[in-house]
Amino acid sequence: MVVDGISYYNGAEKFAEKIKGRGSFVLLMGNTDTAFIPGITAAGISPELTPYTPPLDAELVETGRILTLGDIPLTPEAIPTPGLITRAVVTLSDFRRYYVDTGMSISPIVPHYRVGSVPGKDIRTGHALSNVKEIIETAKKVGAQIASESEYLVIGESIAAGTTTALGVLLAMGHTMDGFTSSSLQVNPQSLKSSVVLEGLKKAGITQPVDPIRAIESVGDPMMAGAIGLILGAKNVPIILAGGTQMAAVAVLLSRIVDLKGFNIALATTGWVAKDSSANLFGILKQGNVDIPVMTADLSFARSKFEGLLAYEKGHVKEGVGAGGISVAAMLKGVTKEQIEDTVEFIYSKMVGQ
Repeated sequence: MVVDGISYYNGAEKFAEKIKGRGSFVLLMGNTDTAFIPGITAAGISPELTPYTPPLDAELVETGRILTLGDIPLTPEAIPTPGLITRAVVTLSDFRRYYVDTGMSISPIVPHYRVGSVPGKDIRTGHALSNVKEIIETAKKVGAQIASESEYLVIGESIAAGTTTALGVLLAMGHTMDGFTSSSLQVNPQSLKSSVVLEGLKKAGITQPVDPIRAIESVGDPMMAGAIGLILGAKNVPIILAGGTQMAAVAVLLSRIVDLKGFNIALATTGWVAKDSSANLFGILKQGNVDIPVMTADLSFARSKFEGLLAYEKGHVKEGVGAGGISVAAMLKGVTKEQIEDTVEFIYSKMVGQ
């Protein structure tokens, strides 16, 4: 199946044929104190508001409004959350929606599952998370429950500084810097991210590749553990990992625990991530020997009248809240690229009162 607005890699056309019936969108939410490091993330208009990013994203996607605070989640440059894209797709399609707290400081005012109880620590401590196995086991049960109600799953994430923790677990498992993770910032703070990760690895005493559980415990985040458990529990249905380099890291982690050949799994992200010259999405998968289909939603806001949306075309934000993956899934079911772009424009115009 080939649809305009989607690019296909690694046999993704065949996987696309499995996206039938009514799917479910699952948003994994979490916090890591790594996000408080100055310059590490664009999530949140200020550091003290960064922990609000996941609950606000969930509220926006589910209700079209921000309930916990009064404003749409923005970057410091006032660029809107990619959750705006996800919300647009939700209004155009019939996805069931589920929200999963993997370890957050602030809960959203929408119904949600809870599989973790605490945010991740700053990975510079080398002791990011102590309850990885517990999160995985609880998330397995949630994944099985959601899968029983779904023909397929689209799994997205909202966790600030998640590309830094993704780099952390990849290096902990033996990857090199060649597979650099992306960034929500226009200029990827590669040197800062690498120095943060290397400090964490040193504190953790990691000098040789370690197993995925220890990697997450040392320099990962709760979203990763939640994703692994959810996928393990939902293995009987097709799964789209809706994200860029963070979800690529999840795929690598998962591949060190189980044989992915037993899963119907693909990764789908935005074209902005795939074209990001400061990152290497396909390199991450290749280094991890992860052979899964990849699709990109080739959205464009070049026609927008809003600077906040035009910024996406200049390399800001790029992905998050499952935006690319849910767009791909919707387009496979008949929603057009232009419908998504126009709906994003309409929703944003209402939010900013123009």
